[in-house]
Amino acid sequence: MVEPSASSSAFSAAGPALGYLAQIDYALLAALERMDDEDDFAVSIETLDDIVFHDAATDEATAKWQSKHTISETRSLSDASTDLWKTIANWIAEPSDMRTRLVLIAVAPAGATAELLRPGISRDVPAAMRRLERTAQSSTSGSNTDYYAAFLALTEEQRRALLDRVEICDSVLPAAEIQPLLERAVRKSTRPQRRQALVDRLRGWWHKRTIAHLDAVARGVPDRVGAGELESELLELADALRDDNLPIDVLDMPQPTEPEVAENDQIFVAQLRLVTLASERLRKCIYDHNRAFAQRSRWQRDRLLEVGELGRYDRELKEAWERYFLPVGDDDDERLDEAAIRRRARERFAGLDRSDLPPIRRDVREGWVARGSLHVIADRLEIGWHPDWLAHLRHRLGEVQDDGSSEAAA
Repeated sequence: MVEPSASSSAFSAAGPALGYLAQIDYALLAALERMDDEDDFAVSIETLDDIVFHDAATDEATAKWQSKHTISETRSLSDASTDLWKTIANWIAEPSDMRTRLVLIAVAPAGATAELLRPGISRDVPAAMRRLERTAQSSTSGSNTDYYAAFLALTEEQRRALLDRVEICDSVLPAAEIQPLLERAVRKSTRPQRRQALVDRLRGWWHKRTIAHLDAVARGVPDRVGAGELESELLELADALRDDNLPIDVLDMPQPTEPEVAENDQIFVAQLRLVTLASERLRKCIYDHNRAFAQRSRWQRDRLLEVGELGRYDRELKEAWERYFLPVGDDDDERLDEAAIRRRARERFAGLDRSDLPPIRRDVREGWVARGSLHVIADRLEIGWHPDWLAHLRHRLGEVQDDGSSEAAA
């Protein structure tokens, strides 16, 4: 349940949408924290409850959570709170012997019933039961009348058994502020400065996995997200954030279409057209550039690169280029006509393209990172494929942009 803020429209879907996103992130946080003590569990969303934990072997539900999200910063979890009583009524209507948890952003005031049902040493179920009984008998809240009646209809033994299973977690951070908790939950997986990058990527995977899970649930297809599945993704992401490695985030980038290739007027494409590269090969080069440019930008935004690292890497690539394209003799191309010059340039380009180009880090094995980075450098007119590339493209020098990885940034 999500309450709209005072300044938002009563008909806005923003609040409920935020609540659903919070539920998904709470499920991730709970699963990460549970992995510290358990190995064989699975989680489902919107099945028996908002968030449900299952035994991985038997699929038996072992715990269920209600996630109540509000965008009101002043909301208080009083003894007559509708959030509290509606949830209790739901659990009465669907009896279970598993542990249940109510997760709220709202704050329980000192001495409130909710405070007595928090997990921990201050938990006092008998006192909480007495307070709830008094509230149900004396409260004048019309919206809670049916919920009170359902609670009072239970025997004392049933009320005690229900509350023994109930835990209330109040003062939980709202969806927009859950990032620090997730970073704390993965603190053993990577260095402090890389935790944000790890969590960002893990949340991206989790959201995709949750969409697939909810789609299966909606179609009546059994589906669970296992702890092993989550752990495997976490370890893979953490491995990509080691000192000798970097994460690859652009594997799903679409290849450019033929019209996009034909209309592309970027400098690096003009460089390739100077040597009349075949159209399909040109398309592959544009694809390499687009992926490398996007990935380099992502690494920079996430601060995963050392100061000057891209500049140093680009210098290594320029040295590789020099081995193929710097003239061997002073009259290397003087007696060749333009067609022969371009043919020789294509041969040199093919040789460089097939060569063992240096990786940006030892374990970054995707060859398009190096090949695409060469096109990034060519786009700055620092290298070229035609012997007279600079003379041909001097009129475009004003378009050259420094992407922050040139030698000046080293």
